[in-house]
Amino acid sequence: MLQTFLTNFPPEFQKVITDLYDTILKRSLMRAYKNLEEDKKAMMAEIFNSDNEEEKNNFLTKYLGGLNGIMMEETEKILAEIKK
Repeated sequence: MLQTFLTNFPPEFQKVITDLYDTILKRSLMRAYKNLEEDKKAMMAEIFNSDNEEEKNNFLTKYLGGLNGIMMEETEKILAEIKK
């Protein structure tokens, strides 16, 4: 989906948009990780250190179902920081 979205922008903006998305995702995953139980943290670390995208997606769906909401909150925080 991100790749399709990026085609709407000039090439010079595509890297910036990708970097911003990656920052939001990283902040959201770290925040969600902090709220997991210890056994789930270990499971997440193992899965996310692998190349298995299906396992990653399954973990996100099963244990971090609220990730989209967290991502929206992190996006709002970044926008507020930018507007200062």
